[in-house]
Amino acid sequence: MGNPSIAIVLTARSSWAKLEPVCCAMVYRGLSPQIIACGSALLERYGRVVDVVRDQGYTVAAECWTVHEGSTLVTSAKETGALVMDITSVLWTMRPQLVVVCADRHEVLAAATAASYLHLPLLHLQGGERSGSIDDKVRGAVTALADYHCVCTARARYRVYGLGGIWGQIWHTGCPSIDVAAEAIADTPVTPEELGGAGPRLDTTRPFVLCLQHPVSTEVDTAAAQMATTLEAIAMVSLPRLVFWPAEEAGADAMSKTIRGHIVAHASQTYHTKISLPPRRWLRLVRQAACLVGNSSTGIRECSFLGTPVVNIGTRQDGRERATNVVDVPYEADQIQQAVMAQIAHGRYPSSTLYGGGTAGHDTAAVIEQILDDGP
Repeated sequence: MGNPSIAIVLTARSSWAKLEPVCCAMVYRGLSPQIIACGSALLERYGRVVDVVRDQGYTVAAECWTVHEGSTLVTSAKETGALVMDITSVLWTMRPQLVVVCADRHEVLAAATAASYLHLPLLHLQGGERSGSIDDKVRGAVTALADYHCVCTARARYRVYGLGGIWGQIWHTGCPSIDVAAEAIADTPVTPEELGGAGPRLDTTRPFVLCLQHPVSTEVDTAAAQMATTLEAIAMVSLPRLVFWPAEEAGADAMSKTIRGHIVAHASQTYHTKISLPPRRWLRLVRQAACLVGNSSTGIRECSFLGTPVVNIGTRQDGRERATNVVDVPYEADQIQQAVMAQIAHGRYPSSTLYGGGTAGHDTAAVIEQILDDGP
């Protein structure tokens, strides 16, 4: 088989937690992942995860700079088109034997479109799930474009099959980020000095509330108000608060402005902010939190395995399979506050393997090797 070229498309900080275990297992098997970094993975204000990738020794074969200023529905659509143009040239030059994409961001749709038109075999990770808004449409479109699928749950496998996938080309591998979570549990706690960020020193060895909330593409006009409601709720919780900035999506700028304004208006309270952490340290921090509040998929996926109590707000994760650690509430400050207090009082939940047991990276790499061995 030699040393085939395998393109791994990295689109955002959250994607590396899913892709890194796969890349690590590929290297162990003698395969050479070639990272194509694009979207917010390249931007400093979102943690510039491409630097983490390089620091871990992986090859970044190309960078596609296509993010537009503004974080609106218009910029999301334009970025998709711009990335189709850029990544098509990259893939045409690379001519990889396999392209690997992950999840449901608009950049993933661009990469899948380019690979499909170039007749390059395409493997999609995390298809067959449901989470509401335009993400479902994007995920379904990528599923339709992909030749091969590695899914996280048994239910997702049937959904991919129902969308036209070939049963023998759909593998239930679990979510690779659970591999990272399993490793993070055994790590030393994240210290205040390691955390960095902005605001008063946060003692990460004591209970704190962790907030991570992203915009919803179908609710962009209310993104700022939704963020304000969440902040109002956690302001009523008598624990220090650690707020991570939202991802690069339509509505993110409005949410960020709301966070800054709230912190200024509540200067007497302890708010600490942070852009990003490497995946393993991020999940160790999540493990330390008394409760995760917001609408991040981390609360649904990795926290199910970590046992961290979660208050999931609004519609962003509608339809996604849940373990017992998640309490769902609407954007009502009193309900959010009461749910957070109840989750803190409950404490840690038993670990769930709904999204995997910690071997997904190895299993996905084995699938990649099988695809390459079988050929087109």
